Amino acid sequence: MKLLNTNEERLMRSDYFAALVSLIAAALVMLPLLLSAKTKTGENEMPAKVKIEDSLAFRYVTCTRAAIIYTANDNTKCNLCIETLDGDVLYNEAIRTTGKSTRVFDFLNLEDGTYKVIARKNGKSLERAFTIKGGELVKGGRAVVDPIFKVNGTRAIIELPNEQRKDVIVKVLDSKGEELYSTVENKPVFKNFEFGKVDAGLYTVYVDVDGDDYKFDYNKK
Repeated sequence: MKLLNTNEERLMRSDYFAALVSLIAAALVMLPLLLSAKTKTGENEMPAKVKIEDSLAFRYVTCTRAAIIYTANDNTKCNLCIETLDGDVLYNEAIRTTGKSTRVFDFLNLEDGTYKVIARKNGKSLERAFTIKGGELVKGGRAVVDPIFKVNGTRAIIELPNEQRKDVIVKVLDSKGEELYSTVENKPVFKNFEFGKVDAGLYTVYVDVDGDDYKFDYNKK
């Protein structure tokens, strides 16, 4: 084999180095164009943060009782009021919360007429009207309140007043979706599930209240 002399080696190294520099320069020239193209197609764009708006719900519980649910997206103070149509204030409470706040009222002593539930915050307001007729709430909206789910150690508890005696379906499902327990109640619901002796895994307590589905997870470790 014929070995290259020193000058030939230097020349080849020089050619390799020049080619490498050319490739790097070309890549640097194309890089802004590639980044621009990705940005235009949205591949590098961060999704805009979705702001959840405050909400105010009025849910009928019995013929005289109702649950008022105010849901906030931050902890700014809100005034929750119940007023007549003429503006007379019957109830006023300052609420500072993030998430859902529920107040249950009995309107047994209100005279017949139409009233307003108002949530005032930062100069804006949300309103819900309700009517008393014949000493009772005029029916409308959802006729149930949300079930309460509690965890106490290895126990999971479901509570629901169900004062209107609606059919309530309660089920317990394992992580594979297989049904471990099922019942239908048309009375106040209080279920105490003991998970102390079951295998580790994620279990779901499923509640159907008048067509509204609720799912609560219990993670057995």
